[in-house]
Amino acid sequence: MGIDSKLKEALMSIDSFKTHECLDETTIGFYVECALSPIDRDKVEAHLHSCLYCLKQINDMTEMLHYQKQYAQPSAVLFAVIKHLLNSKEPEYPFLERLKKFFTFNQQQWRFSTISLAAAWVVFIIGNLIFHHEGIQAVVPRLNPDALVKISALDNSGKVMHDQQGVIVSSDGYIEGRLQPMVGATTIEVTLRDGRTKVIQQIWKNEDTNIAVMKIDGNDLPDIPVADIESVKIGQKIFAVPNSGDKGGYIQAVVSDFKQSPGRRNSTVQYIQVASQTTTSNTGKLIDEKGNLLGFMITEEMNINLAAPADSYRQIVKTNTPTPVSELTQINFSSQALNFYMKGILARDSQLVDEAMKDFQEAIKLNPRLTGARLELGYLYYKRQQFDDEAIEYQEILKINPDDTDALYNLAWNMESHGKYEEAIVMYEKALSLTPDDTETLYQLGLSCLAQNKKDKALELYGRLKILDPGNAELLRRLIK
Repeated sequence: MGIDSKLKEALMSIDSFKTHECLDETTIGFYVECALSPIDRDKVEAHLHSCLYCLKQINDMTEMLHYQKQYAQPSAVLFAVIKHLLNSKEPEYPFLERLKKFFTFNQQQWRFSTISLAAAWVVFIIGNLIFHHEGIQAVVPRLNPDALVKISALDNSGKVMHDQQGVIVSSDGYIEGRLQPMVGATTIEVTLRDGRTKVIQQIWKNEDTNIAVMKIDGNDLPDIPVADIESVKIGQKIFAVPNSGDKGGYIQAVVSDFKQSPGRRNSTVQYIQVASQTTTSNTGKLIDEKGNLLGFMITEEMNINLAAPADSYRQIVKTNTPTPVSELTQINFSSQALNFYMKGILARDSQLVDEAMKDFQEAIKLNPRLTGARLELGYLYYKRQQFDDEAIEYQEILKINPDDTDALYNLAWNMESHGKYEEAIVMYEKALSLTPDDTETLYQLGLSCLAQNKKDKALELYGRLKILDPGNAELLRRLIK
């Protein structure tokens, strides 16, 4: 049986149900808080009976206010603090000035039309730090010093080009460090706390996050536990640990947001947004209050930064071919490209699409191998229905890394929109070989198989999906019948 690609997209994207009759966000906000007149409330509810899009917005707003009430002071106090801080012109609040660059607040509609949950939490928590907790020192967890190693990048003559501090993140010998200090080296040496030196033959790298992963021999090595990113919440207190390691100088900060890879499916956290009130640049590692390793700083700004989750090392190893150390001299790493990339992410989240596209394009110009920027740009092309330009970006990613599951998934969907189902099936199957439990890929592959009258294959996928995701499995079953 044939399945129209527009129908498939409608099933996956709630935005397709939006019409010119949909409610504005201010009305939705007042409805959630029961602040509408009875007449206006009846009009809203009459619309909700036939509009899935607005029903979803109501649900999202209700959830936002639920979290607000669960983790913060009463809403009136929260919003009073936010408005006071945003209207403040005091020079000692550089964090707020930076925040204003990304969010705009209108006198009457700011509460519902422009502020994100993350921004609200950042301002509230920083406000509390400023007004209520001055001078109070937090209890800082102690890191296991034996899990901290020195990573030395050596040139042809054996001279040390750069030293940095790395972290043993698993007892079987995986080590995480920053990629940038290794660029141009011909030899990498890891020095353990007890003085032993290990020569590294190859590394796994991710230029989008400036992360390098190494492996040394050994069992039961001292390590720092890696935090489960799924258990970390917006507003959670954390610490930025400078590269001096366990010698103090920790900076208190909070998790202000999470950034995910763009695309048509749910994805894992790609970056952690961190907010702090400091007068110096933040660098180094992030740990939680229990001393678990949360991530590594990518940007080096004073107040708002992005960090790469520490638990991403598993995915980096799984989906990237290791690079011989001898090839590090060929890497054209650009910190400026990374800055444009991060600016693009912030612009994208602020709905500044044109600005975001320019930032991503500039990042790619400076570093054509920056696959994250290409993925972001490809998805923005998709949103603008520039499908040929979209496909080009995903194809370029797969030239760099043939195992990039996000590019495989998105390009497969792009191929479906052109009726190229066989090519799409091949890409979905390759993505599944890398991530066998990816339920969205299983579902999309099932739809593509139905479009090619491969009912037996779709039934097989339904059986796998039923165990992992009963909801999508039921959708696929109905389409099969």
